[in-house]
Amino acid sequence: STLLFAMSNHGVPQTSSSLARYFSDCFTLWISLTCVVALVSPSVFSWMRPSDIRIILIALIFVMGTTARLDDFRACFLKPRLLIVNFAACFIVSPAIALAIGRLLQLEQELTVGLVLMGSVNGGSTSNLFTLLVGGDVALSVLMTLSTTIGAVVCTPLATKVFVGTVMPVDALGILRSAVVLVLVPIGLGIGCRAALPRTTAKLEPSIPSLGLCMAIPLVGAIVAGSAQAILGSGASLHVAAIAFHICLCAVGYCLAAVTASSELERRTVTIEVAMKNHVFACMLAATHFQHKAVQLPP
Repeated sequence: STLLFAMSNHGVPQTSSSLARYFSDCFTLWISLTCVVALVSPSVFSWMRPSDIRIILIALIFVMGTTARLDDFRACFLKPRLLIVNFAACFIVSPAIALAIGRLLQLEQELTVGLVLMGSVNGGSTSNLFTLLVGGDVALSVLMTLSTTIGAVVCTPLATKVFVGTVMPVDALGILRSAVVLVLVPIGLGIGCRAALPRTTAKLEPSIPSLGLCMAIPLVGAIVAGSAQAILGSGASLHVAAIAFHICLCAVGYCLAAVTASSELERRTVTIEVAMKNHVFACMLAATHFQHKAVQLPP
């Protein structure tokens, strides 16, 4: 359906620029195919090391930074309501939805805990790319990611305590270091590059979504391949729960943004930021603080 949508909007691509747009418009198709390949043949992506993933992620955030200007971030700070809405949705609404879905579907206790843990972590950096792909506000997305990443130092342990009664120690310094290295520095360099080379970045900007998608594909593939056996071995109820969880987050994010009288562009941005969680961080917490491996499955 995504492929047909792109064809109906742009026709069959005739030039390199239209081909790039056609490719990025079909991003859900490419990501879906990547997941299928990673599940069926994990070796295609499992060779990637954590250091490789970090390098690609940093490069991806840098590329996203070249599409934003400092004035864009200043404008976002003048509208703090959206940052507040996203923060509340991330650490209050999201884990509550996860707990409700776990109980409604009568999941095992360990699976419910894992789902709540996934709902209690901060937003993921790849949300910045998907915000760009759907025509959202990249600067706003980056600020939301930064705010929830820093807030996770306190809010993630607090949310897990409130919703599942478990207190988890969190490496506060490690989270802050990751926020600086993985988000703040590369996005700052990207903005600086745009300011120093405005003509060059302006010429490259139409290709940025496609370039970012090419970087995201191996990232998604590596993450899925690393958990392929666990994903294929989990029951149908867990897959239903995970799908329902993200659909509910999308709906909640869009509705909360709509209530604040936001523009359509801002609604899209909040929706993606609320729905896309930092699954790597959730998996790390599950592996570190819970003995039962079933807790690691939902993230």
